[in-house]
Amino acid sequence: MNCRFPLLFLACSSLLIADAAEIRTFRSEAGKTVRARFEGLNDGKVTIRNESGQTFVMALETLDKANVDYVKTIAAELEKVSLKLNQAAGHNLATLAPFDGRPAKDLADALQLRPESQTTYGASWRLYSSFVDGYRLFNAMPYSVALYSDSAGLASHLSIVYANKGDFGNKSGFGEEHFKEGETPTEDALNKAMEKDAAAITSSITSALGEGVSQRYGEGKSRRTVTRWNWHGHAFLLSHETNEYVGLSVVPSTHADAGGKSARITDSNLKARLAKSVIRDENGDVHLSGIPMVNQGPKGYCVPATFERVMRTMGIEADMYLLAMVGESKAGGGTSVGLLLDKVRSQVYSKGRRTRDDNMKKILIRDIRRFIDDGIPVIWTMCSMPEYNQIANENTEERANAADLKEHAASMENAVAAIVAKDKPDDRHHLCMIIGYNETTGEIAVSDSWGPKFEKRWVPLPVINWVHQGDIFMILP
Repeated sequence: MNCRFPLLFLACSSLLIADAAEIRTFRSEAGKTVRARFEGLNDGKVTIRNESGQTFVMALETLDKANVDYVKTIAAELEKVSLKLNQAAGHNLATLAPFDGRPAKDLADALQLRPESQTTYGASWRLYSSFVDGYRLFNAMPYSVALYSDSAGLASHLSIVYANKGDFGNKSGFGEEHFKEGETPTEDALNKAMEKDAAAITSSITSALGEGVSQRYGEGKSRRTVTRWNWHGHAFLLSHETNEYVGLSVVPSTHADAGGKSARITDSNLKARLAKSVIRDENGDVHLSGIPMVNQGPKGYCVPATFERVMRTMGIEADMYLLAMVGESKAGGGTSVGLLLDKVRSQVYSKGRRTRDDNMKKILIRDIRRFIDDGIPVIWTMCSMPEYNQIANENTEERANAADLKEHAASMENAVAAIVAKDKPDDRHHLCMIIGYNETTGEIAVSDSWGPKFEKRWVPLPVINWVHQGDIFMILP
């Protein structure tokens, strides 16, 4: 919450809480006082937060001498530790701004992350760094580095995943190529790699911040014991789950203090958000915007990645690696949709949401329309066959340049007929989302968790039903 304090304080800054600083009385030369703790010093402006959580900014020269000396001393110490921390990280991870006071794009650039998603409510960046020679964070190679921002563009969560059962030893490709058979490492090899990574990370962070402490963190089935280090509004949380993954999260200290519990979005606010996400184009396309993208990477994590996207759309924090653990995904990928749905129901219910799963012999636009019109993405089970992907890519590209969509749909009839004449597939099982429809052309908009290129593809309805596997799932307000 941003406020103004008469006489003493100027416009608010994005610098936030420094948990190492004490609550003290800040006094101006004019005699105005406030009880608060120091958060940052930037360009001669001091940021503090009072005991009720309100943030203020003041010019350094307006403070009395005792507080000027205090602020300069604290800032000098922070500068020393930030240099140590960045040396340990191997990147400019830390500045004098607390974590959630730093523009996320600046941090993404510092970590060499690439844009993944942009919505009204936040953005994300990601790097699968095993494809970047020599990339290290805290003296270990991460497989995935993902950064999330809030609606104001400030950093909200950095998720770094090291050795894990999905990526470790997997030689599959990205996107449509992830169906290629990859290697399945032994649990012994995976756990040795995880132990090595966890030891390297612990040693690196401890060299800069001292010993960490143990804490329980997370919600629902993903609640776990982590090692925590605190520094200047940052909480570094190291998870090491046997046979699963090693992960390092950086979150605001206040979020870690709350045990990782996120705020609940009210039904009215969520429904208003969902209603705004429904786009109706003049050509008859009805489709959803504002669904965050998650690139599952070169592994079979379509189920946890899709669930993360839908849960975040419905105002529920989620991470595909934690969902893979909860859903008991196999090494390299492969998750039971029903099992994962059962495991996350309690978390969904705790946020005031509900789940629905239906078995449909055939996808009909009239059945899908009622969900899309309310802004609700539909989780869809299907077979991602090469023929399906080819026509999805070609149809999407060609219709974008078509003067008349109805004529374009007619021109696709022969290609569609050739595909659906084949035996119904039972291979390359996949999970994605239905996010739109066009009743005039008989097309469905589909979104795969393979990166921005696959955010929305338009597929003729007969081809949809050729690969349809019967089940759909929704999270409802």
